[in-house]
Parts: sequence; structure tokens; C-alpha cells
Amino acid sequence: MQVTTEHIQPYDANNDVADVHALWQASLSSVWPINQERLQKVLAGPEPQHFVVRINGKIVGFVATSRHSKNSDKIGQLVALVVDPDMQRQGIGSALLETALNHFRENGIQSVRLGSVSPRFWCGVPDNLPAAQAFFQTKGWDLSATVYDLVQDLTEYKTPTRILQRVEKEKITISSAQHQNITDVLAFEAHNFANWLPQFERCADLGDFRDLLVARNEAGEIIGTLIMYSEQSHPDRTDVIWQDLLGETAGAMAAVGVAESERGRGIGIALVAGASELLRERGVSNSFIDWVELTDFYAKLGYQKWRAYHPCVRSI
Repeated sequence: MQVTTEHIQPYDANNDVADVHALWQASLSSVWPINQERLQKVLAGPEPQHFVVRINGKIVGFVATSRHSKNSDKIGQLVALVVDPDMQRQGIGSALLETALNHFRENGIQSVRLGSVSPRFWCGVPDNLPAAQAFFQTKGWDLSATVYDLVQDLTEYKTPTRILQRVEKEKITISSAQHQNITDVLAFEAHNFANWLPQFERCADLGDFRDLLVARNEAGEIIGTLIMYSEQSHPDRTDVIWQDLLGETAGAMAAVGVAESERGRGIGIALVAGASELLRERGVSNSFIDWVELTDFYAKLGYQKWRAYHPCVRSI
């Protein structure tokens, strides 16, 4: 059938979420199952604008968009595009994609990312959705890049002695942030990793200070940071949304950053090791690290590739 503008409507968060979740489960539950609550959290922003295709009263297609600020520019984000399995290859996906791109153009957005930064389902097109890869490639998207999510069972995790010895030799201390020093942590992030600052601010705003891991030198200066997540973290966070795949006790770490002048001293791996120890103590089974290029770095501590994605940002 021919999909027209009459079939495409703005998503109504109050009335459409159950139908969109049912669509998701029908289309993706075999590889990407998610409950409705976690779906809603990802769809909440930033600056969300979603659209549905409704035919004979039934939602058969859905596209989610948001925006991410990078420096002074805003990048459009194609958060997800889902079509009912029984209605594919009928132009619904193409119509939704064009609707999303027109929405970005109307709002002065010139660059669009496949996937999203935070919150997100994926950072690119999942490798285990070959039909989606083929669809976007035919639309001119370059999917040649590959990044990975990693995972490790922390049940028996123990930091290698060589890493502990290196930390002691370099006179590095690693501990969680506290309310009284959060200003220093955010200042470090703003100066060294501005793109990650919103994620650190989000944790601070929610009171999850102990989920911000900080490395300091002998003088007490911050030289590295990392974000953690466990079941004890604030329920509004979306660091892990794939509990149906990884287990309800899954945890995560992200945004591992070391000041440029301090690199080569083993600080980054020490932060990951420290986070792994803390997450294990907090009852985390599977520890999840997403959007990774340097897989060999994390492999030193036993983290293995879990799933792959093909990210792309292009001008429109």
C-alpha cells in the first residue's frame, strides 16, 4: 500500500507507548527484548520528537528522534526505526525516515547520527539486524565503521596483581566522588572531556555521587574519572536497558577518561579495575561497557565483545 502523510502522526507519549512497545516486541524481541518502562525512559529525550504510522487504527511503524549538543552545534539523532514484520517492504520505513529527516531540516539540523548518545538503545545500527543495515546502506549511509559493547561476568573477578602494583608505584588513589568534591569532578570533566560532562552532571543531579569514580595523583589532583551503574543507582538512569539479555543484576561502566598529560601511567586500566571491584561488591553479575573501539584495552581485564554496531553521522 502507499503510505501517505495521513498515515504518519506525531507520537503521543500518553496514549501510544503500549502500542509502540507491542510493535517493538513483535519486531525485535528475539534479539533486543526490552520492557515498556525502559523503552519509555529512552524515548524521554533529550528534545524528543517521535512519529508513528497508523493503518486501520494500528501502529505498524515508529521512528524516534532526539538531539545531541556537541560544542555549539546540535546533531539530530535517529534513535530507532521499527516496522511491523508483516508490513515491511511496503515503504513504511522509507516514509518514516524521510519524516524524521524533514523534522531535523525544519529545525535547522544539518547533521544526523544513526543511533543516539544518551539515553540510547544503540550507538549505531546493530550488527545483528542485517535487514536494517541493508536498508540504511541503500539510503546512502556509510556503515563501514564498527564499535562494540563488551561484557564480563564479575562473580569471580579479581584485579591482576600487576595492576595493583602499578597503582602503588604511581602513587595513584582511586575512590568514589562525594557531595563535597563534586564541583572539582565536574570541573575536570568540563576541561578534559566536555562531551561527557552531561552524563556526569546527570549522575550528580540524581545524587549518584558514589557512581563517579575518581583517580587522583599524589598531590590530590583529579587525573581520571569513570561512571559506574548498578542496581543501587538511581532508577531513572538508563546506563543498562538490556536486563532481559544480561540479567537484572547487570551493571555498567562508561566514560573512562584520563587527563592527556597523565596518560601512559596505567591510570585508565586502574580505573576500570577499581570499578570492576566495586561493581562486584555491589552485587553486579554481568558488567557492561558500551560503545567501545579499543577492545584490546578492556580485554586486559577480561572484558569480551558482546555485540557490534555500525555508527554513522552524515549531513542532510
